[in-house]
Amino acid sequence: MTTDIALSLPVRGAFDLAATLSIVAMGRGDPCLRVDHSRRVRLALLGPNGPVGVDLLHGDEHIQAKVSGIDAEWLLPYLPSLLGLDFQPPRLDGPRRLRTVAHRMAGMRLPKLPVVFARVVSLVLQQLISYRDATYGWRKLVQRYGQVLTEQEDLFAPPTAQTLRGMALHQFVECGILPQHARRILGIARVADRIEKVWNGGLDAGATDRTCELLSTQPGIGPWTIGYLRGAALGDSDAIVLGDYGLPKQIKYFFTGEEEATDDDMLALLEPYAPHRFYAMLLIQKSRIVPPRRGPRRAPLRHRF
Repeated sequence: MTTDIALSLPVRGAFDLAATLSIVAMGRGDPCLRVDHSRRVRLALLGPNGPVGVDLLHGDEHIQAKVSGIDAEWLLPYLPSLLGLDFQPPRLDGPRRLRTVAHRMAGMRLPKLPVVFARVVSLVLQQLISYRDATYGWRKLVQRYGQVLTEQEDLFAPPTAQTLRGMALHQFVECGILPQHARRILGIARVADRIEKVWNGGLDAGATDRTCELLSTQPGIGPWTIGYLRGAALGDSDAIVLGDYGLPKQIKYFFTGEEEATDDDMLALLEPYAPHRFYAMLLIQKSRIVPPRRGPRRAPLRHRF
């Protein structure tokens, strides 16, 4: 039975609703999240029994939330963590440009998702291809095999693990997804229930480590995926992302102006910001200060199938 619940959540300090939830979005066109303006965001999640829609409006000191769906009551205890309301952005010392970005992004919190399977799928899609191609594949997958919310036709809940387990490889390819990514998603879908049971909304002490340990035993899930999952879904402000092609270069360029970098260089530059290294990395990404692009831009993956 569908339930509608309205509630008000108090907000202390600077808070940017759109910037916070954009951390868990797959690009601006993510069918699971719509930013109507900086203070109104709508998103769809998959609860244990079905889709849940959340309509959020940020006022001066409160967030007005309307939660709809069969699992509306289930979501309520997780809502503050989902919005990052229990995360206090740290004060970061460092070069002026970092302090400038931190001031501009002072309202960005780190969200903690109540369910993680869909986020793992979206991260698998980003492995070793461009973000543009990954977001295209995610949009097509969600729009074809997800579930549109009844009252909001522009908002989709992600496909269920059961739906993905029943798909053939060619159905993924038709969405612009590489076969190797499809195989990894099928493998994760087979253990989705175990993943959610171990994570348990992040309410248990050690849930983050146990969830990441389980995922690390799955084929195709390595340090890059685990690092981004910890920071951009599990609320770990000190998560480290290893094996990224462009991230070490961007971080070294941000701090030193040099363009070539390794993971070790990145770790050395981020070390002063522990235990908030992921948060510092996120600020650097938001700064849009990047090394000059060299070489031609590749054609979209969907044009090369």
